[in-house]
Amino acid sequence: ASSFFINVANFVLIASVGALGLQVVTGIAGQLSLGHAAFLATGSFLAAGLHLHFSLPFTLALPVAALGGAALGLVAGLPALRLRGLYLGITTLAVQSVVLTVALRYQTYQQDSRGTGADLTVPAPTLGPIVLNNAAAWYPFLIMSTIVVVAWTSNTRRSVLGRSWVALREGEVAAEALGVPVRKAKVLAFVTSGAIGAIAGAISAYYFRSVSVEDFDLVVSVEYLAMIIIGGLGTVHGAVLGATFVTATPFIVGELVLRFGLQPTLGRHLRSIELGVFAVATVAFLLFEPRGLSGTWRRVRAYFERWPYGFIDVQRSQR
Repeated sequence: ASSFFINVANFVLIASVGALGLQVVTGIAGQLSLGHAAFLATGSFLAAGLHLHFSLPFTLALPVAALGGAALGLVAGLPALRLRGLYLGITTLAVQSVVLTVALRYQTYQQDSRGTGADLTVPAPTLGPIVLNNAAAWYPFLIMSTIVVVAWTSNTRRSVLGRSWVALREGEVAAEALGVPVRKAKVLAFVTSGAIGAIAGAISAYYFRSVSVEDFDLVVSVEYLAMIIIGGLGTVHGAVLGATFVTATPFIVGELVLRFGLQPTLGRHLRSIELGVFAVATVAFLLFEPRGLSGTWRRVRAYFERWPYGFIDVQRSQR
């Protein structure tokens, strides 16, 4: 494939990891988080800071960034012990504001000390003899990283902890009455979300080889929330499908404009067109497909499973 499509695929894979982190806390555990960009920023700035101050390699920066994101998740999860719904979402926005303020101070300090106004930069990472200095070199690593996160999230969702999250989402009072440790489940959901989000942030820092606080504004949090809504709340593959749709759609729209020779007339309005397509798609899914792309996939799969019949055969249960 061309470098354009490989780059788009890499963007999708990085976004899939970050969306899985938000899916854990909001989709599976049912705790509204509107400040997911804070976890991404934590991972990115930790990775950059560890390189600038300690020359820590990429392979060690990832787990340290995950620990930093988990610690921030613990802080963000404490208000969930007393708040829920929109009030909890506003609290996560406050956490994001604090994180971005600290990140801006750190970025300004680094720029002043180095006498430059450029973003924080990191070198191309190495994995043994392999140097990840282009999209084609990054692609196998990102594929494996996404597979690991998807497999871990899927297995965790089926575990005792994952079932506690699902019970918490379906009804907090009922879950507590059934003996589910609600307080522990809430905090662990934020901790897990923070760790996965920080990993995605650290990977993006090394992929783009630069970090700036401007890359983690409120729009980023809204985009990640749209990913899990469009893909399907509460499903692991829904996060991947939603990340694919939200991330790839603007690039596909831009490519179509170029292919059809519409750049002279629509070029200056390209960003507005991309945002418009994204907004219309989000509203359409909310109105006509509340279960997202995962719901569509389940219906298509069920159709081919029972084809050519219109209904599934009723069988007696086996003891």
